[in-house]
This record gives sequence, structure tokens and C-alpha cells, in this order.
Amino acid sequence: MQDKDQHKRATFKKDFLWYFLGSIVPMMVGFVKTPIFTRYFDKESFGQLGLVTITFSFLGMIFFSWISSCLWRYYSKYEASGQLRFLYSNLFFLFSISMLLLSLITAGWFLNSGNSLIRELIGYSFVQLIFNQLYLGYMVVIRLTGKSMYYTVIQGVKSLLGLFTALIFVFYFEWGIVALVSSLAFIDLCALIFLTLTNPAKLMFGIKDIKKSMLIALLQYGSAGLILNLSLLSISYSDRYIIALFYDLDQVGVYDQVYKISQISIMALIAIYFNTVNPVLLKRLESDFKGSLALTKSYLFIFIFFGLPIVFYLSLFSKELAWLLLGKDFRAGYILMPSIFMATFLQGLSNFFELRLKFSDRIKKLVIIALITALLNIVFNLILVSSFGYEWAAHTTVISYTVMILMLVYGDPMVLGIIKEKHKILIELIVLLTIQYMVYIIFVDKMNIQNGTRMGIGFIFALLFLIYFRKAISKMELPAN
Repeated sequence: MQDKDQHKRATFKKDFLWYFLGSIVPMMVGFVKTPIFTRYFDKESFGQLGLVTITFSFLGMIFFSWISSCLWRYYSKYEASGQLRFLYSNLFFLFSISMLLLSLITAGWFLNSGNSLIRELIGYSFVQLIFNQLYLGYMVVIRLTGKSMYYTVIQGVKSLLGLFTALIFVFYFEWGIVALVSSLAFIDLCALIFLTLTNPAKLMFGIKDIKKSMLIALLQYGSAGLILNLSLLSISYSDRYIIALFYDLDQVGVYDQVYKISQISIMALIAIYFNTVNPVLLKRLESDFKGSLALTKSYLFIFIFFGLPIVFYLSLFSKELAWLLLGKDFRAGYILMPSIFMATFLQGLSNFFELRLKFSDRIKKLVIIALITALLNIVFNLILVSSFGYEWAAHTTVISYTVMILMLVYGDPMVLGIIKEKHKILIELIVLLTIQYMVYIIFVDKMNIQNGTRMGIGFIFALLFLIYFRKAISKMELPAN
């Protein structure tokens, strides 16, 4: 039994390492692309790009993302009964119907747009969305089957090829900002062709496998998931439309690029963590919901213990990060970064509660909470952004996610019981971060030193955190069963 547990923990650590490598490459590619292209294209162009791509994010959520959520929810169930082919066939049928409906909407938008750049962005964004959703759906299966190394290699190669393709399209073919979308569409198509020819997940489809009863069940779950996902997407992205309502496209462009570069740094780490724990956690939630509480709490504590310092250090040195990662015209947006870091962290924290509500068949309650949060976010934005500036869009996102977390905790307080159980080490963590903050404010911030040196101090702070808690970290268990 002990050997079995050790094997599971070794597998967990191996998967974490592979997912870390698989996520760090796309994150680094994003860090390379942003300073290059924010120095090359102007703020207005990024504003147009942002509004089109965010609109397609909403369309993608409406037509496709709920299908992937069904895959996450039902994979373990159908795998156990040996009926995965039925699940794949019915989900692909729903995808085909969604693609047809999206084609009609996109055609109407394209024909009614009078701006040539917007029409190009619409066309390429539509193609990229279709290819990307098919690719992402396949990669969900790869993750669920535990092929962490395969996932890492594909993600890394795809990200690097996407960067090189964008650079070629922009600087050799001189395509303009539309190249940032067309290059993604091209690489997604190549990845999709490769996966179709090799089929490592052994996906199989059949028209005869499509059943009305299964379609209805998937639609019922998916419709609730759709409202949920739209609400969550609205919290993160609806602020662009509100900024465009009260300000120029320049402000939209600055906000959009600062938000993306800030979000990717935290979201990539969150993705690494959940890619690793989800296969284990989802199976436990499906097979033993009551017994899954201890596992959820353990994963949650690790998320908080490492997540808070990461958010703190990135926020403390946000000005230096903006100098490194953004073009000159975009660097003033550094004041947004701490709020975006925290909002993204809270979004990741909410995932633990969301999973418990989904697997306890309380998704309607989750939908109501998400809807309330989304509506509050829109109201906050309309009032605060119009009155105090577009910067408040980032602050309202933090406020909205805080309200959401409070509602989730009220409905499932046992999950955060881990904070009481681990309160001593968390207090030590807060004290250490407070001391470092005071050192920065009193000494570092007053010194006239270069940005590179300041960032070096940030690495020293992070190293001190690891040294101080080295014993506690070594004793932390990463439950893998």
C-alpha cells in the first residue's frame, strides 16, 4: 500500500512538472510577443483588435465552451461504463450545429461592417475560433487521460511556431495587426491536422451513436454551464465595451494589453496547478463526493500558500514589469496590474467551490451566484469607470470576484476550514510579506536605482520566502489519490 501511495505521489509530481513546462512556454511566448508588438502597432489598432477578439471570446463561450465543460463533467462517468464513443459522437454533433449557427452570425456581422480592418479581423477571428475550439476540445481529452508529457510538447511547439509565424507575417509579409490573428488560425489548423492524423487519444465517432436522450442531457447541463461561463467571462471582459462607451479606442487598447499580459502570468500558473490536480480531483468528486472534501482542502491550501506570495511579488514590482514587457505608450497602465493579478487569483480560487457545486448537482445555485456577480460588475463599471477613469475597470473586477467568493464561502464554508487548520503558517506568511512590503516602501522605493536592479530585489524577496518556509514546504503533502 505504501509503495502504491509513493507511486501516485511520484506520478503527481511528474505531471506537475510536465504541465509546468507546458504552460511556461506559452507564458514566455506571450511575454516576448507583447513587448514586440506593443512597440510596433499603435494603441488604436490594439483597441480594434481587442474589441473583435473579445466579441469572439463571448461567441466562443456561447457556442462551444459549454461543450468542453460537458466533457470535463461526464468523461469519468462514461469512461467507467465504456461508453466514451457515445459521448464523443454526441458532443461533436452539438459542435457541428454550433459551428453552423456561428457561421450565420459571423456572416451578418462581416457584411454589415464598413471598416476594412474590422472585416479582416472578423474573418480571421472566426476561422481561428473554429480551429482553436476543436484543438482545445481534443486537448481536454489528452489532459483527462493523463498524457501530461504529450500535452506539454504539443503546447510548447504550438506556442513557439505561433510566435515565429506572427513575426514572419508582420515583418516579412507586412500584414499589419491582423497577422496576430491569422498566424494563430494557421497554427491551430496545423495542430488540428496533426492530431487528426495521429489521434493519440483514440477518439472515435459514429452517426449511429447520436442519441436524442443523451443530447437532451448534455444540453440541460450545458445550458446551465453556458450561463455560468458567460457570466464569468462577462466579469473579465465586458469592461472593454464599457471603456469604449466612455473613452477612446486608445484607452481600450492600453487596458486590453495590460490586462492580457497581467492575466497570463497568473493564469498560466493556475492552469498548471489545475491541469495537474483535476484528473485526480474530478474522479474523487464523481465517485466519493463527501470524501472529496479533505482532498479539496489540501489542494486549496497549497493554492493559497503559493498563490498569495506570487500575487504580492508581481504587484509590488508591477511598474518594473510594465517597463520590461510593454511598449512605451502602454506602460502607464502598470497601475492596473496589481488589481488584475488579484482578480485572476480570486478567479482561480473560485474554481474549487465551482467544482463542488457542479458535482453535487447544484449548478443552478452556481449560475445564480455568477449572474449576480456579473450584473454587479457591469453596474460597478458603468458607475465607477464613467466617473473616475478607465483604470477603475480593473478595480471593479477585484470587487466583483470578492463578492462572488463571499457568496460561495457562505454556501460551502467547510472548504475554507483549511485556513483555520493552517492558520499559524498563514499568519507567518502574512507577517513575512508585510515586512518585505515595508522594506520596499521605506528603502527600495526611495532609492534611485534602475528597473533591472529593482526586479533583482524582487527575486531576492521571493528567494527569502522559499528559504524561510523551506521546512514547511518540504513537509507539504501533495495528495494524489
